Amino acid sequence: MITVSDPLAGIRPSVFAGTAICEEVGLRLRPGTRGPVFEQDRWDFRNVEGLPRSLRDVRKIIDFAKIRNPLWRPVAKEYVLALMAPLHEKVRDLPGAYRIQRTLQTTSNRGEHTVAWLNWLTAQGVTSLSEVDQYLCDAYLIYRSTRRTRTGVTVETSESQRLMAVLVPQEFAAYSELFTHDRLPDGLRPWNGASALSVIGATKRAGNKTQPARAELLQPLLQGCLFLLRTIAPPALELRSHIRETHATTVLRSNRATGERRKSLVEEVIRRHMIELDPLEGSNELALSGKHKAGWTPEDPLWSVNLTALAREAGLKGTILPGQRRGTPQARTAEGGLLGSLRPLLEEAVAIVGTAPRWARRAPDVTRADGHGKAPWTLPLHERDLIAVLDAVRTAALIVIALLSGMRQSELIELPIDCRLPAEGPPGRQRYRLKSKLIKGQGYDTAVWDEWVVVKEAYEAAGVAAAIAGEDATHLFSHTLDFDECLKRLRRWVNGPHGQRLHLAPIPGDNLTLRTFRRTLALEIAHRPGGLLAAKVQLKHLSVVTTEGYAHRPGGAQAKFLAEIGREEYSRNEALTLQAFRDYQDGKQPAGPGGRDLIRFFETVESQLAGPAATAPNVKPSDQEVITLLAKRAGTLHLGLANYCWFIDPAKALCLKLAGTPDRKTPLAGMCDSARCPQATHHACHRGVWASAAGNYRVFIGKIGRGQKGERARLASEIERADRVVAEIDAATATEATP
Repeated sequence: MITVSDPLAGIRPSVFAGTAICEEVGLRLRPGTRGPVFEQDRWDFRNVEGLPRSLRDVRKIIDFAKIRNPLWRPVAKEYVLALMAPLHEKVRDLPGAYRIQRTLQTTSNRGEHTVAWLNWLTAQGVTSLSEVDQYLCDAYLIYRSTRRTRTGVTVETSESQRLMAVLVPQEFAAYSELFTHDRLPDGLRPWNGASALSVIGATKRAGNKTQPARAELLQPLLQGCLFLLRTIAPPALELRSHIRETHATTVLRSNRATGERRKSLVEEVIRRHMIELDPLEGSNELALSGKHKAGWTPEDPLWSVNLTALAREAGLKGTILPGQRRGTPQARTAEGGLLGSLRPLLEEAVAIVGTAPRWARRAPDVTRADGHGKAPWTLPLHERDLIAVLDAVRTAALIVIALLSGMRQSELIELPIDCRLPAEGPPGRQRYRLKSKLIKGQGYDTAVWDEWVVVKEAYEAAGVAAAIAGEDATHLFSHTLDFDECLKRLRRWVNGPHGQRLHLAPIPGDNLTLRTFRRTLALEIAHRPGGLLAAKVQLKHLSVVTTEGYAHRPGGAQAKFLAEIGREEYSRNEALTLQAFRDYQDGKQPAGPGGRDLIRFFETVESQLAGPAATAPNVKPSDQEVITLLAKRAGTLHLGLANYCWFIDPAKALCLKLAGTPDRKTPLAGMCDSARCPQATHHACHRGVWASAAGNYRVFIGKIGRGQKGERARLASEIERADRVVAEIDAATATEATP
């Protein structure tokens, strides 16, 4: 009798023996379910509550049974559990252990790469981890650095794959003291403890490598998305409701009716189409494919007729007309039975009325995207075509929400069907909010709800997405959201016949990610009045924190991000100062209390430019030369909604005097009174703000009662001031007419 020895017999038990993984890690199980235990070779976390929806089921299972050497399965489990439970009494004493808990997504990925490494060692004839040395580590990195494509071409693997080929051996060495069944040799430090990035030859990026989207891309993309949401979505949703109501009210008779009865019912439908000159319902691409497989040919007069729809219109059940059976000679020749007896009448009907998709034959007209003329919102379509239209609308909603809120993909997937919170504030100044869950940086406890303040367009987009999802849905978007594929389908719709018929601008083929949208939003906020402060406050409120550690790593990612915003803000100020100088040269003078001082400065700059011009009359100073002379003044520029603030001397700043804070190094935009401040100027770009304010004040003063004399006097003074500023801007920017 042959006995098989247990390879783990006689080895002391693991420090994690008998551990309930979920209880140790802090995961919540659904009532009445059990989680994995350390001894199991397959850890299944699908019964855990609160995991992100973006975490796919395949990532909720860590299968150690794939490790060929049974001796190493407990080692791999100890390693993975140590990553998940850094506060365990045996783990926290390890000098090289992580102190921050790794998420299930990360540990599942580590488990997958651990299986690959250990099985590679087995393939090399290694039976114990004590045999591992630097040579084997280098060999494994070389092995994981390339792969073969399906065509047999050898290509370099991704940076993440090579990083894992370094990290797993290094982390095995760091946790080796914890292993009870096998461990790496004492003193082995793969690659001498060098960072994984330096080992694979990658350089640690100094800033954000994600570039913002081009304006040439954003303009047609947003135009197409907003057109879909505002113009296409309402009739498309109405059509879907009509189709569902039609299907719900259709009564189908049993196929047990006599053949003559079935024939008369179908004949009645065909003749009605002929009398009303109503085309028969045509077959979609899927139905035509089925006909082709059944032996039909495009030359057949009935090739484009949807026979299934014709039978249903007559009130008959079944997917094909009774008498026609797939695979029979009758089916292959499209003859025999009921179809054969109806063929002459059907061919006559096709010749008279033809075929067309059933739905939206009289689609209402909508204004085209270019604003010139009208066109039906859609051509006649099949039910499957409507699904494609609604898919494009859903993608448009996703893009608008992502671009205008800065949410990550994991947070977009968590948007519930009732994510729109009630709008707050008076009409015209309402505050719109969406609720979702924070995922990044929350560890295993993902049930952390937060609110994103968004603009009206994003709020309305969420409403359209909820209408498409339907009342039975729990979230706006699928947990298997593939943004790349969604964007491809949207581009096909906008750039294809549907979008071009409605005169939509084609969307360029740039590579786009949700990170690109967040990056673009961050820089757009930085260019608004209050730049740096607005970016810090608004991004925090939107939870668009680009890297974890923002609050705990001074001089790290936060400092780089804020420095980048500062550079963008300064570049904007240089461009605005240059434009103000060019306007001055064209005779458009700055207005406001600080206008004279700014004009004197521009005169000084012009005199400095005149010197080189006198010696070289054919040489015109470049913009860069002018910017160099304007740079110091540009550094003092702060944007207001209705003025430029040249914050040169804090002692002259009216806002600091009113606030009693003369030592501040920046102005107080909320207390700005540019009509009186000696450092404020008004330009042509500000005229609309002041003119609009004057108009609003006149509306208000016309609505208040005669008894409110004090309020009427206050509004009258505001009107007088706004009109005065508008008049000053008009006078300062007026140029003599060219004869």
